[in-house]
Amino acid sequence: MARGYDLKTRPATQQRRGHLKQSDDWIRELIKRLPLGYFATRWEDQPFVHPMTYVYVEDKHCIYMHGSTVGRRRANTDHHEKICFCATEMGQLLPSNQALHFSVQYRSVMAFGTIRHETQEVEQKAALYALIDKYFDPLKLNEDYSPIRPEDLKMTTVYALDISEWSGKENWKERTDMDDRGWPELDEKWLAEGAFAMSGGNLKEK
Repeated sequence: MARGYDLKTRPATQQRRGHLKQSDDWIRELIKRLPLGYFATRWEDQPFVHPMTYVYVEDKHCIYMHGSTVGRRRANTDHHEKICFCATEMGQLLPSNQALHFSVQYRSVMAFGTIRHETQEVEQKAALYALIDKYFDPLKLNEDYSPIRPEDLKMTTVYALDISEWSGKENWKERTDMDDRGWPELDEKWLAEGAFAMSGGNLKEK
């Protein structure tokens, strides 16, 4: 359980600056299905962000990722255990006829906690299999791919982020605010879904 609140009494949603702060059930659903997370670590006073695949394991209230036994991620987490995690989903771009009100649909989750390197073989394998299951379902262990070998674990660091706090936000309204001081209305073609190339988080063509 994340510290700092009671899951039974926390409000389902809270309004803050026009965006909804979400419940723990909502956060769990989102964090389980988002494909990519960003892990913020540091080296001395230099912050560093690592985009990574990950898996959230509910019964441990823990986020797992993996990587090499050497490199910046391993060095940073060897020296500093505090870490911040973020993942987000982008929807449609929301145009306005006033610069102040341009917006975007999004859902996001942020978590704080301590990072550790999993050293027990059973836990390492459980985390790695959970990662495979998240991204490569319906491939099956011992049918489509071979089991994890001891030599595989020697080349891999399994990271476990034990979550102490988390929060989630959503802004998924259909339209953003418009100018109410006489500026002409925005053409309806700009309000159609997919009117802008980068809506939905798509890459912009060169």
